[in-house]
Amino acid sequence: MSIERDEYIQLPPLKKDTDPEVLIALWEYMKMPDESQKVVLSTMKELNDGGEGGVFPPPEAYRSLPSENVEQFEKVMKNIIGNMIVEACDMACWVFKHKYVDGLTLEQMLDKNTGAEQYIIAMDILFDKYMNMTDEDEKNDIDSVDPS
Repeated sequence: MSIERDEYIQLPPLKKDTDPEVLIALWEYMKMPDESQKVVLSTMKELNDGGEGGVFPPPEAYRSLPSENVEQFEKVMKNIIGNMIVEACDMACWVFKHKYVDGLTLEQMLDKNTGAEQYIIAMDILFDKYMNMTDEDEKNDIDSVDPS
């Protein structure tokens, strides 16, 4: 590895509106040693592929990495994932309130919040499906979501 590679990091071209958290994650990833980058990328690809039958294999190669190589990247990713969960919960509450408390239609909700159309549609479909289910419907539902 050349001295330049050890001293400098070259990021790919990024859009100006790239989320700062994504930029930080990318920065931390680029600071990792090459071998750690390969393992992290491979693990992320496996997770993205969804595993075989939705079952994820244990990330043994990732677990074997020295913690100092991935510690900062993990912190950033945990923060990003945590924020995504909070945002998803907030949007689910927003859809629930507007659909069931305020009585808005899907079209009215979409007009009210133009930045999250796909999510609003998905939540509307899920609420329609699960809020109107009887106990018998739930037993026969192959996609049933059970509380953890």
